[in-house]
Amino acid sequence: MADQKLHPSLSRPSAQSVAFVLTVTAASIATLPNIFSTIDSVATIEICTTPLFPEYLSRSSLGWIRLGFSFFIGIVAVCRCFGPMIALHVHYLKGSKLTRSLVFVGGLRTQAMFTSWSWNLLGISFAFSGLLTLYVDDSSRKYNRDEMMALPYIQWALRASILLFEISAPVAMLVSAVIKYAIWPRALASKEGNTSSLKDNLTLFQHNSNIIMSLMEAGLLGGLPIRLADIALAPLFGVTYIFFSWGMRFKWIPGETHFIYFFLDTTLGKTSTIALMALTAILMMFHGIFTLVDDFIAL
Repeated sequence: MADQKLHPSLSRPSAQSVAFVLTVTAASIATLPNIFSTIDSVATIEICTTPLFPEYLSRSSLGWIRLGFSFFIGIVAVCRCFGPMIALHVHYLKGSKLTRSLVFVGGLRTQAMFTSWSWNLLGISFAFSGLLTLYVDDSSRKYNRDEMMALPYIQWALRASILLFEISAPVAMLVSAVIKYAIWPRALASKEGNTSSLKDNLTLFQHNSNIIMSLMEAGLLGGLPIRLADIALAPLFGVTYIFFSWGMRFKWIPGETHFIYFFLDTTLGKTSTIALMALTAILMMFHGIFTLVDDFIAL
């Protein structure tokens, strides 16, 4: 049986994984100057704070709906922190040097999972765009459009609302897809078939309502744009979590090596690298899907 108390050198990420993650990081960072230099073409009051269907939804209603989404996300995150400890059954793949184990996660440590990173970022995105929309709605009674755009913090707020949604929407879709097509099947295929940690209400909210809210924003509410030119933003967020997960592998259970997600298991060698490549490709594909939705709405 494999030993969980591996020497740290035996659980180091493979050279291929490190090279791939560094390449994605460098390529993503290289696109940032172009993203920041062109973002103002879409970071406008009309695009960021106007409802897609103004005949049915007012600007103030759009702002309150966005804030309502962020409030719901925040409540779920707080309940997750102060709720009962989660018993995560990690079913490692064949060839791993790690054995199946229970990882108990509670309190602030629940926010260390990628699901929570994605969930919280989506909440920040909706809070930001919601407050911005309500501010513009109120200010439009006092200032004209050019006067509002002349305020420096308005321009930065418009840029941030777009960039946050461009990251959080594709990542939310990735979370839902990975849960449905990787983690659930892996849990069901195990000897115990234990899916209890995936079926509590908070977890179901995080794995399903995230994509519902994202798609509602993209196709029904405000239609925050997702540009194809900004496709590197979500992968940059993803590789940040990969670095984090590598650092956390000794922290989940003191004295042992563990990963919350079996496909991030560094002891798999090339298999782990292939998994990282697949996840990055899928994330970029989801960015493309949101771009198509945005283009369709713009017709």
